[in-house]
Amino acid sequence: MNPDLSSGASKMALALKHLHLKWESARETWDDGTSRAFHKEHVEPLSPRVKETLEAVGRLAEVLARACRDVSDGDDG
Repeated sequence: MNPDLSSGASKMALALKHLHLKWESARETWDDGTSRAFHKEHVEPLSPRVKETLEAVGRLAEVLARACRDVSDGDDG
C-alpha cells in the first residue's frame, strides 16, 4: 500500500476506535433520549462509512501500486 494512503487509513481507523472509546465513556454519565438520538444519528453511521472508505482506499492503493509498477517496467527500455 502507498505509505501516504496507508498512514491516512491507519489514522482514520484509529480515530474511529478512539471515538468509540470516548463515546462509551460519555455514555456512563449521559444516557438519555438525546444521547441515544445522537448515537443513532451521528455515531452509529460512522463505522460502516469508515469501513467502506478504508476498503476503497485499499483498492485505490492497489491500483496506484500497479500503475507505479507499470510505469517502472516501461522505463526499462
